[in-house]
Amino acid sequence: MRLKKVRCSFLVLAVILGAGSALATTVKTNTLREVTQYYWNGSGYAVAGVEGYDYVCEWSQFGTCTYVFDSATGTYKRSKYGKISFLR
Repeated sequence: MRLKKVRCSFLVLAVILGAGSALATTVKTNTLREVTQYYWNGSGYAVAGVEGYDYVCEWSQFGTCTYVFDSATGTYKRSKYGKISFLR
């Protein structure tokens, strides 16, 4: 009987940790979507738009798809790897 309680406790702990990890990962990824994304157009940075609606990032081994502006340093930092392809 005691072994059953311990086993059940571990199962409950595993479920709670799994749900917490999934929530933490989702929250972390969504904060990047709220930041304005920019792309390099050859002479400067321009607003990319909404990912999945205006553009998508396709796979590219060494390319940079989008950048974000870091107001603390006043520079643009790489946000996503890939190659930008506009849908609209």
